[in-house]
Amino acid sequence: MNHTFTLIYELDTTVGCAVAAYLDAEHYAFLHRKYEPDWQPLSDDGRTIKVRQTWRYGVWRTGQVYTAEYVPPAQFLQYDVRPSPWWFPSIHHVVKTRTNLRYYLNDAGTATVSHLEVQLDLPFFLWPLRRVIERKLCALKREKDAEDMAMIQRRAEIYGRGNIKTYLSPHQFMLHKEQFVEHFGERAVEQPAST
Repeated sequence: MNHTFTLIYELDTTVGCAVAAYLDAEHYAFLHRKYEPDWQPLSDDGRTIKVRQTWRYGVWRTGQVYTAEYVPPAQFLQYDVRPSPWWFPSIHHVVKTRTNLRYYLNDAGTATVSHLEVQLDLPFFLWPLRRVIERKLCALKREKDAEDMAMIQRRAEIYGRGNIKTYLSPHQFMLHKEQFVEHFGERAVEQPAST
């Protein structure tokens, strides 16, 4: 049974900064360690990577492997989520998840819209819990975005709002850096329209 939901809200940043934060793989190991103590790319095939991720819920730890795809300039897909190790009891044995995250400017051009669409393929016995699962996933997304926004705002205090020049430095490691530079490199300092 399919359950689809959408979560849309604004982030007080530029599209380039939001995309850069998403592609900044190094920050996962530090900023999101409360829930993600281990985040490891397994393979890279152009715009698609396979990732092994460990999640922590209090004292419980669980792992998953998924495929993440970058669709430039500002779209991210995640699918093919499986438990890791495969024999470990996990909700991913029975629930298939696919997400589509897009970033774009709001109508006023002053902030970035985070537009997440989630598709869950649930077995009939979990169907009554679909709204609970939706609320948990939305809360997790909002919490991770709050952590990202705190990082983005600290960077803005140092480098200026919308400044992504540090991400373009040769020493800066980013996922899909070539595609990011291709789409955002000429706009190294993005300033949205004034409010």
